[in-house]
Amino acid sequence: MTFHLVALSSPAACMALRRGRKKLRARVIALLAMPDAEFAHRFPGMVVAVEAGFRHEEALLELLGDACLPPRRADHAIILSALHRTASRVESGDLRQGRQVVDALRHVLELPWPFIGPASLPRYTAAAARPVPR
Repeated sequence: MTFHLVALSSPAACMALRRGRKKLRARVIALLAMPDAEFAHRFPGMVVAVEAGFRHEEALLELLGDACLPPRRADHAIILSALHRTASRVESGDLRQGRQVVDALRHVLELPWPFIGPASLPRYTAAAARPVPR
């Protein structure tokens, strides 16, 4: 897949990054709510969607010249490796491990984005200073 993002501004790229993460989160949350048979059937498609979403993120970060691209790629590789290792287990019926990995992915996708442009950094630090309700 090729992304043509030649004239994309920094705010637009940041919005696209957030939108992409939001879509992935929604797909992961929906997958977790599915009955076991449907979870097993849709797990491979979710892995493909995560791969595509991460490629899109990396393309946007590259376009922005973000210094955090190399560590982000490393994080993506670790996540994708876990998903691929788990895919064969889900196919063989180990849905418990599949659900654990998808739930962990949900938490990763919910992490704040401190590196999406300099304008978002003050909001991130302010949010991090507030206590999180439990």
